[in-house]
This record gives sequence, C-alpha cells and structure tokens, in this order.
Amino acid sequence: MGRKCHYCGSEEKVYQVFNRWVCLECIKRRRTGKRGHSGMIPRPAHAGQYTDLLTWKEPLSLVPVRKSYPLFVKWFLEHYPKSKGIVGRSLNFLIYRYGEPIGIIGFASPPLGYRKFSEFFGIDTSVIENANKILNNNVFKLVESEPNLGTQVLKLARQTVKRLYKEKYGDELIGLVTFVEPPRIGTVYKADNWVYLGMTQGIEIRRNTQEWYRKNVNYNGTKKHIFAYRFKK
Repeated sequence: MGRKCHYCGSEEKVYQVFNRWVCLECIKRRRTGKRGHSGMIPRPAHAGQYTDLLTWKEPLSLVPVRKSYPLFVKWFLEHYPKSKGIVGRSLNFLIYRYGEPIGIIGFASPPLGYRKFSEFFGIDTSVIENANKILNNNVFKLVESEPNLGTQVLKLARQTVKRLYKEKYGDELIGLVTFVEPPRIGTVYKADNWVYLGMTQGIEIRRNTQEWYRKNVNYNGTKKHIFAYRFKK
C-alpha cells in the first residue's frame, strides 16, 4: 500500500515533514505565515530564569527541550544569527551544571546525499531511510568555560542522543557528523575521537524554507571542516 497523508488521509503524493508523511495541501494549510527560523521565534530569555532544581546536585546534565524553548532559541540565534532555524528530525538540549544553564547542544537531520558521509558510513545518504541513521551536531554553544568542559559535554551528548533518538524516532543511530567553521579547527571533536573528513567545497547545502521536504538547494557558503563519529556496534 502507498503512503497516505497523516492529517487528511489523502493518497495523493506525500512528503516527509518532521517524521510524518503529509500531502501538499495540508502542508500549505499548516503554514503559519511567520517568516524565518522554522518556528524558532526569538523571545526575551535570561539564563537565571531557567534554573533546574532537579539537576542541582549534578556536575553536568542535559535537559531535552523543544527547539522553540525560549532560552534555546536565544542562544541558538546568538550563535547562528543568519540561521533559518531547524528543520527535519532534531534533539535539542540545555546544558546544566549544578542546576544552572551553561549552554546548548543540538542534533538535527543531516544534508541528504552528502558524498563524504556516504563514503564514511558506507551507506547511500541520498536515500532518506539511510540519512535517518545519522544526525548532524548542528549547534554546540557554551556560555561558561573551564578545562575539558566541552569534551565532557560532547561525550555525554553522544551517549544521550543515541538512546533518545531510538525512543523518539524508532531508528538506530549509526553515527554523528558536524561542520566546523574556521577559524575554529574542531579541537573538542578531535579530543572526543571524531574522524576528520576534510573540508567542504564552499557550497552550503540547506533545505529551502518552502521546499525543504522535497530537495536540497545549494547556495554559496563558507568552507568548513567536516568531522564524523561512528557508534560502536
């Protein structure tokens, strides 16, 4: 049997939108008319408002939040002010140290059909079922600094995201990827044993605001370092 629209049951052509199959008419109806950021609307947010008493004894913890969570949005858009937001599958976290938020880390659907990813993981990532087996560490921002903190967070995030991804989406992750924009050189990823795959060609692959569920669109972009991590079986 063919796929049906999750909302109206139509058997017309459907597209995968946020892990659901949706027809074009329902996609049009669900548009909010708000521009940019894929629902990540900036709102006033101060770290002091988001103390988490459940983690106050923990030296380091990750608290899952929606991509629209005000403090996550604030720090995400401060880190990537030109971003159009997060589309596709995602897992987003506030990073807490003894109950106080000190940063964010997030993972989202990778670009489809990226050759270096296909070669490294040995799968055709132009097929969405294969691409769903990897995630892109799309943001990692710490507002506090101390020796080895970044490596500790990244290790905890790897362990956490693999488990939560299976629970939320039903797929088993085989690995993670990330892009690092110079002058950063990816020191924290090297320390966490990620593999360096080289540089991008300076073509930014993003999903168009209105057609991200259909295809990838190329724009001129900055050359970035590429790292990947393969989970052990």
